[in-house]
Amino acid sequence: MEPISHEGLGRLLKLDSNLQTPHIVFSQTELSESGNLETGGTIKIGKVFDLPPSPLGLDSDKPPYLQLSKDIAVIDNAYSLQPKKLVEIASSFRTEAGFSRLIYAPAVEPSQMPILAYLGVDIFDDLNVELRSSTGWVLESGEWIKNNGKIDDLFAHNREELNRWILRIRNALLNGKLRELVEVTSLHNPRVSQILYHSTQLLIDKGAKVKSNIRSNDLSLNHPAIVDFQDRLSDYEPPAKNMVLLILPCSARKPYFKSSSHKRFFNALREVENYLALHVVSVTSPLGLVPRELEFCYPAAHYDIAVTGKWSASEIEMLRNQLIKLNPKEHYAKAIVHAGSSSKIMTNLIKELGIEVVDTRVEKPSSYEGLEILQNVARMSLTGVPLLNTKDRAHGEARGLAKFQYGEMSDFLIKSEISGRMPYKLRCGDFAAMSPVVGGFGLTLNGAIAYASQGGPIVVAEDFKLIGDLFAVGVKSYKGNWNIGDQVVIKQNDEVTAVGIAKMVPEEMISMNRGVAVEVRHHV
Repeated sequence: MEPISHEGLGRLLKLDSNLQTPHIVFSQTELSESGNLETGGTIKIGKVFDLPPSPLGLDSDKPPYLQLSKDIAVIDNAYSLQPKKLVEIASSFRTEAGFSRLIYAPAVEPSQMPILAYLGVDIFDDLNVELRSSTGWVLESGEWIKNNGKIDDLFAHNREELNRWILRIRNALLNGKLRELVEVTSLHNPRVSQILYHSTQLLIDKGAKVKSNIRSNDLSLNHPAIVDFQDRLSDYEPPAKNMVLLILPCSARKPYFKSSSHKRFFNALREVENYLALHVVSVTSPLGLVPRELEFCYPAAHYDIAVTGKWSASEIEMLRNQLIKLNPKEHYAKAIVHAGSSSKIMTNLIKELGIEVVDTRVEKPSSYEGLEILQNVARMSLTGVPLLNTKDRAHGEARGLAKFQYGEMSDFLIKSEISGRMPYKLRCGDFAAMSPVVGGFGLTLNGAIAYASQGGPIVVAEDFKLIGDLFAVGVKSYKGNWNIGDQVVIKQNDEVTAVGIAKMVPEEMISMNRGVAVEVRHHV
């Protein structure tokens, strides 16, 4: 098995030249029963594998949740378990099965296959489809419709459609779009919606950090990447004390500072004396508040949303919570709101926290008139605010970004010699530099050494000359924990030889013999 890509807890595996997971087993040719599936049997996936002695009919509601054979792990009743219970079980899938077994969920409804693949299921079958076909139902894009009489051979049609459906799931997983497909299927499927809701924390804790674009909707408020970003805002600090908070609208182009509107804001503001004491924070759904220093961080630079100017009650509550995490009363002397249709909401929320705030009341913030008003309000608001120089501003930006990215292990970056300025040239000594690929500070080799000494995650590799990416076959052991997408340090013979981005979780690196374990960015 060779891992090709990951999303959530799911994985796209190459089994041989023609087979990939998630995979459909067809009962007529690939699933052989020993009497019935309650007493074992075999499953053909390229070659024949034994099923567990009793794959079906056991109580999957109690541990152990999976029934194991040498190569296959079976979860019974995945189609009917309570959503919260199913997520609880999914949290232990890989602990019970390991990474060298394929997880099989029999008799699952096609509409549930995307969410189950997202949670780690590798193998499905057509048992549900065969039953539905016998009662006159037609499968279309994972959903069932009543046959209008125009399809003669329902069985053949539905098998072909099931193949297309699993191919769609597989392609979504390959391209980082599986979450999007799951959200689509959840819109008219309460069960999928419930499973998705209960899985948020599990996906934050264990899910792969895939930097694919998020096409935002109401469901995205619980997207694990978005919830994680919002939670980590508590670790963030603005560049300096007693700054003036400036709330601006988001933009279609990401990061915001690259957009034409934000360029106009900057050009207007830099003519204002002491403009460095203005701290730009963009307001947006579904993220809430995005400080300028975090615009590179995933998913701030990787989402798209239809702007309507309307905020739901849940979105307003999200903004309130994000503002509280930003702790404006401690960090800011006053605030300016120049956010167009969002201005009234943000002004009221800031007032709730007892902060002096000025609303420019401009409908078109980036218009000539709007920019002139913003300039005048900024001059007035900055009167009496302590002067902030370029060096202190850069140091504060580096501190805020480092704490957001690395939390308690950020000291080695914060205490280094800070140079340059946002967005591209900010550096922390010879430890780290801004990297759009990483989405913040990317570690150098020296940074990797310091990070490892602070307790950062370490992959121990075999003794060979590392000239490219590290493959799973070359991994000996590991120290610490990480999610796919995190930066990890590579050691060989107890010496740091490389740093890169994890493409597998720790246990998977040890279990697999094929596939990229670490995408190396710097090596000796």
